[in-house]
Amino acid sequence: MGRQGTLGVSACAGGGGARWLALALAISVASCGGSSSSKSDTDRTLDDVTFANGTFVTVGKGGRIFKSTDGKKYVSAKSNVEVALNGAAFGAGVFVVVGDGGTILTSADGMTWQTESTPTGISLQGVTFANGLFVAVGFLGTIVTSPDGHAWTAQTSGSTTALHNVGAGDGRFVAVGDDGTVLTSEDAVAWSAATSHTSDTLYAVAFGDGVFVLVGANGTVGRATDPQLWATSRELVTTLSDIVFTDNQFVVVGIGGAVFTSPNGATFTGQNSQTDLDLRAITFGNATFVAVGLEGIVRTSADAVIWLK
Repeated sequence: MGRQGTLGVSACAGGGGARWLALALAISVASCGGSSSSKSDTDRTLDDVTFANGTFVTVGKGGRIFKSTDGKKYVSAKSNVEVALNGAAFGAGVFVVVGDGGTILTSADGMTWQTESTPTGISLQGVTFANGLFVAVGFLGTIVTSPDGHAWTAQTSGSTTALHNVGAGDGRFVAVGDDGTVLTSEDAVAWSAATSHTSDTLYAVAFGDGVFVLVGANGTVGRATDPQLWATSRELVTTLSDIVFTDNQFVVVGIGGAVFTSPNGATFTGQNSQTDLDLRAITFGNATFVAVGLEGIVRTSADAVIWLK
């Protein structure tokens, strides 16, 4: 996901609401040689996490990449770069990671990584795979696409605004960014601007149960069945960093340890994450939600309600 710096406070359900019974989970990282790393190796911010083929991959500042099979115990992978890595996705048999300076990395197993030739030197903030295509977005309206993660083509977005993330659903791609920017496309080549009805920065978008839901700064939440037509308002009390739809619910994470769940993208329940560290990204795999964020924090849950170490 794209980076942000706005601070906020988390909203929690009252005594009758669901609680997150979780402890902060600092990544237990083993080096490629199998020995345990020092805790300082896990203090870098983790900006995104993805899951595929039984493997979680999380990425972050300083070229950090970690791999896990259960979402709890991680080994570090050598990225051979030192720039911030901001987004991760899987498709066409490979993991793809994007980052600052137009960096694009690929791996078949999440452990051995190679640097790909890139058509841009501009920071890439998010990436997704859908409809047989990787789509990565970044600053200055940058959009690049690839069918296989190796050969990339620059596209014209029609915008010079920073784009922080991109999602897909119902045969369409949706990119979101600064100043309430929303761009949509059926093929990731021809893009058109949608009216989001907000000027707040937007950080993530997900699709589920026939509905697109976007989230962003100042608790902004937008909902649409047609991604050209959004109903958007400041629904929650803190900046929201990422959203995922799975297991018949949307789960949102944000600044100050904020976590919210929703069955429909319209009504949200605040959960108590028992941390004030920013949560930057969330994914689901192996029947487990995994959220990551500042200082290498990782939290896991089977249902997004009861969180255990």
